[in-house]
Amino acid sequence: MTDLKIKGSNSKPNVDFSVNTGVLSIKGKSILEFAEIVFDQMNEWLEEYSKIIINKKITIEIALEYFNSSTAKALIRFLFLAKELISENNLFVNYFYDDENILDYGHDFADVTEINFNFIEKKYH
Repeated sequence: MTDLKIKGSNSKPNVDFSVNTGVLSIKGKSILEFAEIVFDQMNEWLEEYSKIIINKKITIEIALEYFNSSTAKALIRFLFLAKELISENNLFVNYFYDDENILDYGHDFADVTEINFNFIEKKYH
């Protein structure tokens, strides 16, 4: 199995999922009208990855400076999938934020998915 790397743009996030480290990173901006363009690839990769890992720590790092509602919905689906495929003791989420709105969304994601998030303040600009 190979790493998943998706090069970001002004409207698409950078995605870097590492087989070796177990770090799944989503960074940048995501204002795609159809976020599934990116998130479907992420979901498929995670499903395959979950078949080859046993009792391995997985860290999802979410550092989105800005995102739209399509991304929010796709991200929630991705987090639910991660929760389903990876044992709770091995699933960690680091959520980076630089303003109250992004932080509030993070709390909403954590509440909806019932996953414990580690909230980390980060200045993007």
